[in-house]
Amino acid sequence: MSTKWRIAAWLVVVCVALLGGCSDDDTVDLTAGSGANSLPTDNSEAEPEIPDDLTDTPLKVVVLVIDSLMPDEIGTNTPNLLALKQSGTFYAESRAVFSAETIPNHVAMMTGMYSGRSGIPTNNFWDRDAKPDTPEAEDLDNPNELEAKTLFTHIDEQCRRGNNPPNPRFSTAAVLSKTYLYEIFEGDAADLQPNDAGIVNLAPDDHWDPRSSKGYIDPGFEYTPDDFTTPQVIERIPGADFLFVNLGSVDRVAHAFGAAARAGQILSTDTHVGEIVEALREGGEWENTVLIVASDHGMDFSDQLGIGDNISVQATLDGFAECGYEPMLAVDNGGTDSLYISNPDATPASRQNTLETVRACLSEPNGQTCTRVRSMCGGLAFLPPQVEHILGAWYTAPNADAPPGNLPGSIAASAHPNLGDLVLAADDGFNFGEPVGVANPIPGNHGHPVTFHNTMLIAGGIDFIHRGREVTASIPGPTPFDRLPEQSENIDIAPTIAWLLGLPLAEEDFADGQTFDGRILAEAFKPFDQDPNAPAPAYCGLRRAAL
Repeated sequence: MSTKWRIAAWLVVVCVALLGGCSDDDTVDLTAGSGANSLPTDNSEAEPEIPDDLTDTPLKVVVLVIDSLMPDEIGTNTPNLLALKQSGTFYAESRAVFSAETIPNHVAMMTGMYSGRSGIPTNNFWDRDAKPDTPEAEDLDNPNELEAKTLFTHIDEQCRRGNNPPNPRFSTAAVLSKTYLYEIFEGDAADLQPNDAGIVNLAPDDHWDPRSSKGYIDPGFEYTPDDFTTPQVIERIPGADFLFVNLGSVDRVAHAFGAAARAGQILSTDTHVGEIVEALREGGEWENTVLIVASDHGMDFSDQLGIGDNISVQATLDGFAECGYEPMLAVDNGGTDSLYISNPDATPASRQNTLETVRACLSEPNGQTCTRVRSMCGGLAFLPPQVEHILGAWYTAPNADAPPGNLPGSIAASAHPNLGDLVLAADDGFNFGEPVGVANPIPGNHGHPVTFHNTMLIAGGIDFIHRGREVTASIPGPTPFDRLPEQSENIDIAPTIAWLLGLPLAEEDFADGQTFDGRILAEAFKPFDQDPNAPAPAYCGLRRAAL
């Protein structure tokens, strides 16, 4: 069943520790320059040539995801995060993928793909393939639903297999505070059952299970707080060349106690960020480390009781079914709602008629179509009073007969059957709760456009990072739906890491013959200042002497 937050009584520990020794050697504030737009690929069938200048020094990459952190929450009250921002490259306009939720955005980071290709568009869904006769919501944390290779799989295939692997000692690890994140990256290899895309993904070499912690909170929260997660991160720093981390307390505390408690938790989490950086320094690895700090999405605080601004459409869908339209199931995901036609035998014409009619009434309740249906169906009294606060109602498969209902172009690449047949997005300050409005009683939601804006900065002790650089928007006041060339997105993390580590990827290494949807975040790295096709500073994680 879908995860719902049960409010627990637990205390937020607030403490602050300063991050010492983080210098800013480049304080120029620049907009994005030109750079590589995508991962260079070798389309030949020949084996990649191993450089002859490899050293024994590994280049370490750490991705630190602070769940739901918003860019404007980094400031003087977060000295460790502020020091990283000032000593690295900060992207002022960064975007989560749609739906702006935890699982799809962590998957985007590790695959470099929008959910239309990865198969993971939401936190919750109806598994129509596995359970066609039992329409119900459940977490989208099944790795067999993941239709793209992760970086963990790419690293193993490119660098550790074959008779003469370039770097058989290449080690990966993940410390993810939430159970469903642990599960989505658990891999298929345990039973060697590929998913529908024919992929067998691998788990990280060291895959920490948050349920093993004495601090694990369950039921409802299903995560381990940062106080217990951070020591697990520090423990794995010496042994991991690539480390993927999620600190979940900023998000979970906000959902439990609201905005004021969240502000206190950010201070505590900032302290943990300082502890992680200090561990890298003390271990002598900071000079060879690239640290990417990101968030999966932002946060939108609705009514603190979580009731007055809650939208439910299941009763509306049931009313349509009673009026002769196809039955539908609504699965809420905070700021979005996925609507599925639940009759597997529905004809294409009946499906289209139902989707077009439902969309018309939810997006234009006083329009011509809905007025006609309201008269035909005895008044259609089952429309929710908050229907005017549905920002968008979009088909997940393009509809040539009703193009205004298609997904906006900037998020259309997230369309996938797992997203439903019709997806709704809420206005700022509103959220969905199914099957009734009180089903989503938590403060703070995400998924909808107001929460697209996320955090992205690239720091570390490596010598080729731009210091004190801020990549700003090329137009004033970009909207959540804008996708500007200089913006970063969560899909950019995987191709950036692939370049850093020197993974010799070609198009045939991807299940669908395409490369990453994202781009290398070239603005952060000095080699791209002179060469838009700058060679990677490492090969399979080993630093190159010439670079």
